[in-house]
Amino acid sequence: MVMDHVDYEGWADYILHLLEEHSTKEDTPDLHILELGCGTGLFTSELLIQTKARISAADSSSSMLEWAGRRLGSESNRVSLHPLDFETGWNDFSLEGPIDAILLLYDCINYVQSEEGLNRLFAGVKSRMGPSSIFIFDQSTPANSINNAAYFEDEGEQHGVAYTRKSSFDAESRVHTTQFEISTLDGVFQENHIQRAWTRPEIISALNRAEMTVMASYDGFSLDEAHDESERIHWVLRIREPQTT
Repeated sequence: MVMDHVDYEGWADYILHLLEEHSTKEDTPDLHILELGCGTGLFTSELLIQTKARISAADSSSSMLEWAGRRLGSESNRVSLHPLDFETGWNDFSLEGPIDAILLLYDCINYVQSEEGLNRLFAGVKSRMGPSSIFIFDQSTPANSINNAAYFEDEGEQHGVAYTRKSSFDAESRVHTTQFEISTLDGVFQENHIQRAWTRPEIISALNRAEMTVMASYDGFSLDEAHDESERIHWVLRIREPQTT
């Protein structure tokens, strides 16, 4: 219900277009996608509909993976679910076979709070990539939080479940805090989400430290080049090829 405003079908179509633009591998049944921060599998289900790919979906929350399992159970021959903290859990994470594309979407990278965390994330992703692998992630920028302050509060109700959402943004620390209160027949539950709005130059610096090559960075959901005032950026990356002398 809280995520009803998200056009997962359109988002998946956009991401698959980026893959088609930048990948050297055709969309075949042996295409292997690793989706980080999969949540309850809403985006995963769209990937399954729109491709013939094999998908490894990972999340740090066991309850989210349980929901994803119920949603994706009918496609168990094409999707596997894995517990993974994408910032700190790479040492204990393994998959069979090469990974053609790694995805980290819907502001997941904004949950990383420090430069050290970005370093760990990018190093972990890089360790699972081959020379032809593609890494696509999106980020919400400070401009997004500043320009959309009018939408920081909303509420809704559906099937006996009601929610309220309140957000705030500290421009100095660039920390965006969102508080959810969800009322159900089982009681009232609260969630706090704390995200850091990374700037475009900060992400570029982190990618340079990780020695990853930026194939493209797109403004929002367009094919226009991202800039420092973009509200959302989609990044497309490869492993940086070693220089020859």
